[in-house]
Amino acid sequence: MIRSDNVNVLYGKGAVKKNRELLRSLGERYLIVTGKNSARLSGALDDVLNVLEGKEHVIFDEISENPKVSSILRASELLQDADCVIGIGGGSVLDASKVIACLKTNRAVSEEEIYAQKWENEGLPLVLVGTTAGTGSEVTKVAVLSRGNGKKSSIHHDRFYADHAICDPVYTYSMSKMTAISTAIDALTHCNESYFSNKATDVSRTYALEGIRHLLPGLKMIKEGLSDDLKDEVYLGSLYGGLAIDVTGTTFAHNVGYYLTENFGLPHGFACAVFQRDLFEYVSSYDREYTDTFFDQIGMDKESYTELIDSLLPEYDIRISEDTLSSIISRWDNNNSVKNTYGKMDVKDIERILRNRFVK
Repeated sequence: MIRSDNVNVLYGKGAVKKNRELLRSLGERYLIVTGKNSARLSGALDDVLNVLEGKEHVIFDEISENPKVSSILRASELLQDADCVIGIGGGSVLDASKVIACLKTNRAVSEEEIYAQKWENEGLPLVLVGTTAGTGSEVTKVAVLSRGNGKKSSIHHDRFYADHAICDPVYTYSMSKMTAISTAIDALTHCNESYFSNKATDVSRTYALEGIRHLLPGLKMIKEGLSDDLKDEVYLGSLYGGLAIDVTGTTFAHNVGYYLTENFGLPHGFACAVFQRDLFEYVSSYDREYTDTFFDQIGMDKESYTELIDSLLPEYDIRISEDTLSSIISRWDNNNSVKNTYGKMDVKDIERILRNRFVK
């Protein structure tokens, strides 16, 4: 149903049990990486443990939202006897698992070494089991981590591709409504930003549009509650969004959104969604025809689409002073995500957007 050139995607209900022999063939000793809740609540952890019955395993469940490098380094201490890493959870857990799997053969003992690492050696076999319908991390080579100062930074490397991604939409059914909305919005922003990337290709645009096609019916109904069929569609849309950004990366909206998450606690998906209107307006001012083609293909006009996104955001009251803006704006000077935005965006555009939105 869904294919990747880089990851063996095993999609469908009951995917863990159906791939029992594959999972058991990856070694005798498994490091299972999770957070505190979703792996258990979703049933994914129990399914994996049942499949691995008789195999040695250690569970490391200290990965939190916006995973810290310090947690990853603690997990790496358990790798000595491990033959395989299995990450079970949302995007934070999956991102962390990618790095952990590489640390047995690419030694790093500090935050600086993690970010400076060239990842020259192949890591342990890596299996990713998703429990949220948002990041698409199952199929990407990206890991977004939080430094000790709280600042989020991403690492991109081919070594971070999973060997196998087990994608069972049933594991997303246990998400709270707020998590479901935030992660689905994140998936939609991946599709939007990939389409409006300077690196967009015919392939990435196809992934992005397919992702939106799967996501929109659920997003229109998500506040009222989704049927299992619509939850399946949203999860599939999130995977297409992951495939899209794996080709292109994201735009300024993601990187500036990190600042809102770090400093105001706005969940990641919502923080990125805040800037989707600005993305559409900027690209439209640069290339109206390209923007109009996008909205024709998704079957919604720009205002209706933007209103749908805005309607899913929680209430937030973010204010930035002129002094604060002056002190932070250099963060986006020569920033890759800013430069990746379709057109010729630069730090002056970010300053204008932030001032219009948040300076009172």
